[in-house]
Amino acid sequence: MTDAKIPAIQSERPASVTILGIIYVIFGVLMIMTVVMVVTFTSMMGDYSSMIGNMMGSTMTAFGSVIAVGVGILAVIEFVIAWVLLSGKRWGRITVMVLSMVDFIVHCATLVTGNLFAIPHIILDLIVFFYMWKPSVVSYFNREASSLR
Repeated sequence: MTDAKIPAIQSERPASVTILGIIYVIFGVLMIMTVVMVVTFTSMMGDYSSMIGNMMGSTMTAFGSVIAVGVGILAVIEFVIAWVLLSGKRWGRITVMVLSMVDFIVHCATLVTGNLFAIPHIILDLIVFFYMWKPSVVSYFNREASSLR
């Protein structure tokens, strides 16, 4: 009686995992740049609040801060996904799938509100989620702890 086919343990990171990790790093950096721009813009609006009305300037600053925190959280998720993809931790595959789904849901919600910049994120999250089932990727994340460490 033979066992089901077990994929060979892969000791090297697949090139496509490296590419996806780099793409997530790039998206994370772009999101951090967005946070910096939003914070800069809203702080400038706070400085000019006497021209546009105190309440309006304060409201814009508060709204911009909420957006900056939300985008900052998404940037952290992007960096965590990239780190897990590039590190190849044993628990990383499940973590990547869970964070990709969270990222996907949040970006779908922002797309509904009019954020067209969420479309590339949604596409990337779908690619990563389905890619995590590829046999070479499964064997990369399931390799023996002693093989590379």
